[in-house]
Amino acid sequence: MQFDLSRDFLDGLAVQHPRITPGQDTQIRAAGQLHFLPSSADGTMHTAIVSFALFVGNNEQPFAQGGWRFLFTSDEQADPKQHQQHPFMAQMLVSGTGKLMVQFNNLLMHAGLSIIPLDPTQLVVRANSAPPGVPLGAVPAPPRQGASKTGAPASGSSPPPTA
Repeated sequence: MQFDLSRDFLDGLAVQHPRITPGQDTQIRAAGQLHFLPSSADGTMHTAIVSFALFVGNNEQPFAQGGWRFLFTSDEQADPKQHQQHPFMAQMLVSGTGKLMVQFNNLLMHAGLSIIPLDPTQLVVRANSAPPGVPLGAVPAPPRQGASKTGAPASGSSPPPTA
């Protein structure tokens, strides 16, 4: 089975100032998913949306969230949901996450907040399992030395943006 990317673009984006209370864990957690919309009638044209969100500490509401849409084709009739382990799908997830982080950081920088480093090569895909409070999908690799065990931190375990 061969997949080919046709087009990709920003689907939506929302960033707000993170709410932090004194004494709260300020670790930044990230979570993402790859969603598939119905394919064309012949089953060869497909749409996937990478949704990605950033959280501070144990907050359930993300302070940044967005979606990146991919239009792609297959060389034969296929249901993308049945091919989620295909390397092409993982590449879309990593690519969409990286593109969203560029947009998030652009908005954070213009708002006078700190940018958030993220190394897309540190992302790992978790199917059907995630830490409590973290949606299924891709989350950054396990915490590095000295990082909090409360959630999956963004690469580099950056502190949250501050005004």
